[in-house]
Amino acid sequence: MENPVTIRQMQLTDVPFGMQLVQQAGWNQLEADWHRAMALHPEGCFVATRAGTPVAGTPVAGTPVAGAPAGTVTTCIFGRVAWIAMVLVDVSARNQGIGKKLMEHAIGHLDNLGIETLRLDATVFGKGLYEKLGFQEEYEVVRMKGVAKMPDKIDEEAMPWTLDTPASPILDLDLRITDTHREVFLHALLRSSACYYSMFEDGLAYACSRKGRNAVQLGPVIASTPEAGRQISDVMLHHFNGMPVFADIPVPNKAALRWARSNGLEEQRRFIRMYRGKKLNDSPELIWASSGPEKG
Repeated sequence: MENPVTIRQMQLTDVPFGMQLVQQAGWNQLEADWHRAMALHPEGCFVATRAGTPVAGTPVAGTPVAGAPAGTVTTCIFGRVAWIAMVLVDVSARNQGIGKKLMEHAIGHLDNLGIETLRLDATVFGKGLYEKLGFQEEYEVVRMKGVAKMPDKIDEEAMPWTLDTPASPILDLDLRITDTHREVFLHALLRSSACYYSMFEDGLAYACSRKGRNAVQLGPVIASTPEAGRQISDVMLHHFNGMPVFADIPVPNKAALRWARSNGLEEQRRFIRMYRGKKLNDSPELIWASSGPEKG
């Protein structure tokens, strides 16, 4: 007989368990990613627990923990849009419907808040479950991996994007391309990540990054024109020269995929970008790299 499952809000003391799940899945996240998720929407990050097994350690603020943790899910709200991510179940608790219960809980939480659009990047293993829960396919995202090699020539106009940079044009560009208000998330990245922007003759572009367990995740990278995208992406390869990198590129952006292959990056895996509710009017052909499955 299955142990009953309860779902509670994630706490900082759950981060080691989250990292255990990341390692089991071979994913790229660090503790900083869990902390960022909880900082952006603490009431929307959840842990499934199974009754019957006590958890070692002292709960936050003396809150009793019902049982051993079994899985996680995080949500992040960008105005009328929300992302669901980090749907992970411990290997000892799989095939018991825990992932479905976590998703239903996350969806219910976001529906209660009146969020119009829910999005996620699904693996091939999760796509069927998400379809049963009302998600529809938008387009594929290809994870390209390799070692960053310094381009023969880079544009000298690229400047570091910091918290002191006048950011209105950059944020306006991001909103126009993604159809999502991501200011809070982008500012969170600026506090700990390498980001650049440039007003090239060919258009405005910006690029951010974050460190990972297996590689530096390039993204988000947004450009108003293909040439500006190529130029700012070259800047990122220059900055991370000699380091392993990932870039999650939407399939509709053919120019970005050609750029990645020409710089020695190879396809590792694919995700399916999916939505539930109102479909966004984004422009994936101008997204040179998403921020990763956590935030799109």
